[in-house]
Amino acid sequence: MRVLLFIVAVIIMVSCSSQRNLQKTYIGKPLSSLESELGKPQTVFNKESGDIYIFEKVEMLESTEISQHKLTLDPMVTPKVKKTSRYTVTVVDEVITKIELEEQYDRNN
Repeated sequence: MRVLLFIVAVIIMVSCSSQRNLQKTYIGKPLSSLESELGKPQTVFNKESGDIYIFEKVEMLESTEISQHKLTLDPMVTPKVKKTSRYTVTVVDEVITKIELEEQYDRNN
């Protein structure tokens, strides 16, 4: 019974990941649907297996206080960060066949 619950939990976690949702949204759709959201690609590679487009989206995340559920004199505050989302998209015949997301966070001092 525990093994079955574990397998179900793993399947739910994998199916609900941001990578899986990204694939459900864009695979099989034309490249223009992604370009309308992210703009023009930063880099394009032409390969035999298909064209690879790299899109980048940069956001500045402000600092925020972390709730500790207790009274403290010195609150904990997260630093400001720059979030870079890099989408690597494989396109064959103007249709998206593969998409991967890589996120990078850089602290601002």
